[in-house]
Amino acid sequence: MAEASENSESMRIAHLTLLQGVVTRMGANSFTLKALAATFGSAGIAIMATMQDPSPYYPVAAVIPIVIFWLMDAQYLRLERGYRHMFDQVRRGEEIEPYSLDAEPFMGEIAPVLRMAVTWSVAWFYLAIFLSFAAVALLILCGDLNGWCLGNNSETGCEA
Repeated sequence: MAEASENSESMRIAHLTLLQGVVTRMGANSFTLKALAATFGSAGIAIMATMQDPSPYYPVAAVIPIVIFWLMDAQYLRLERGYRHMFDQVRRGEEIEPYSLDAEPFMGEIAPVLRMAVTWSVAWFYLAIFLSFAAVALLILCGDLNGWCLGNNSETGCEA
């Protein structure tokens, strides 16, 4: 009897280790998506800044993948929360099929992707990218950065 209990406990610990690996991968994927979004935003700005006459379509082309990364990041967060619920049930010793990685039964209590996209852990990062991207894009599209005048400056010949 004690051997069956030890076997059950070792299976539970192995299942917890497996689930922890899944949660860790979700976090790593989320970080990678954030890095890719920042890279796409920076690349869009760099392309616009090097063009003689930048098109207003360049910012739109850079924003589309950033929005997709934002939604993918929200989905990873959603899945991670589902696996964390599953992890808690396995940890408490509640009945779950050994070594199961099916988090679908736990997803019902998790918010949908669009609601996850506006949580503080996701939204602030992407909003910061969009705001900085929009500010620099407006500077590039609406005027030459070298020709902008901030107040009267007799040395450069600028007058506000």
